[in-house]
Amino acid sequence: MMEEQNVTTEVPAALKRLAKYTVRGFYGVEYSLAVDVLTRYPCVKEDDLLQLLKYERKQLRTVLNTLKADKFVKLRMRVETGPNGKSTRHNYYYINYKVLVDVIKYKLDHVRRKIEADERDSTTRSSFKCPSCSSTYTDLEVNQLFDVFTETFCCTYCNTEVEEEASALPKRDARTLLAKFNEQMEPIFVLLRETEDTVLPYDLLEPQPTAIPGISERYKYNSPIS
Repeated sequence: MMEEQNVTTEVPAALKRLAKYTVRGFYGVEYSLAVDVLTRYPCVKEDDLLQLLKYERKQLRTVLNTLKADKFVKLRMRVETGPNGKSTRHNYYYINYKVLVDVIKYKLDHVRRKIEADERDSTTRSSFKCPSCSSTYTDLEVNQLFDVFTETFCCTYCNTEVEEEASALPKRDARTLLAKFNEQMEPIFVLLRETEDTVLPYDLLEPQPTAIPGISERYKYNSPIS
């Protein structure tokens, strides 16, 4: 249960690192640069992102739509009145860090479960085959095949020496995947543990548009559409 005294008035650096590290690892540089901007400026207009990142608009939309679909960023649409009195709609993007943490935990758990399922599957696959009668055996049955007199592994049906299936070799690599996954994801696990009891107030989870010096135009903000 999150503790009341851990409510903070600003987004902790560890949460920002978690966002940047995860997106950089799972999506690549184009995506991580966009997230870097959103960790610095809490709620940024799409046009400002375009100027900061120097992306083509189509490229930026692809990046933002992917991150939005995966719930790493959220979209807020606002109607703004410009100096000429004309109202226009603008997209603003931001990170809801509570949603971000939940999504990261879900994705990591999903990958871990898949690896574990692959590992369980690999233990039931045939690893040895008799060249004579085509009987197959798993790794768990190998102790039944060993002939102490000939010091070979022999088929229990026809006593022919069994052969290790070539196709079984890469499958058995799945058993080391979980260890590799845990090792590679350890920095993310550390950041998740570090931020576990952090409670952010509403104004940090749903931030207002951020003016970026030298870039943002001045508008009168009307009510958000979504």
